[in-house]
Amino acid sequence: MAAITDAALQGEWFYLEEEQPLDRTTWNFYALRAGQVTIGEVSEVVGSYSIEGGRAVIVFHRTTPFTTTITLSSSDSVFDGATDVLSSSTIYTLPDGSDPLRMYGSFVRRIAGFPDADDVRGHAG
Repeated sequence: MAAITDAALQGEWFYLEEEQPLDRTTWNFYALRAGQVTIGEVSEVVGSYSIEGGRAVIVFHRTTPFTTTITLSSSDSVFDGATDVLSSSTIYTLPDGSDPLRMYGSFVRRIAGFPDADDVRGHAG
């Protein structure tokens, strides 16, 4: 299991929950840079991430009535800028203290040839 590094994690990722299919043409991707998370088509920060014990932990700061925490890990022997898939474990926690909802999925790196976050911001305004 390779340790996740901040330098290799920075970039743009699609989040696929459970059996959700990958649509590389969607502009709803997460951009991870310098500890902050934005959604590709919006420059507003929606969360933050940190590297904890070789894994990445993303916490979303949304106005929804629950907390979303996604933990990313790599099952490959090496994690670098060429790594294109990370396993994810997501916990949705409700403020009422009920049992959290746990989901699994993956983060898939966006590849060249598709609009990046800067292109999207240029068209959004």
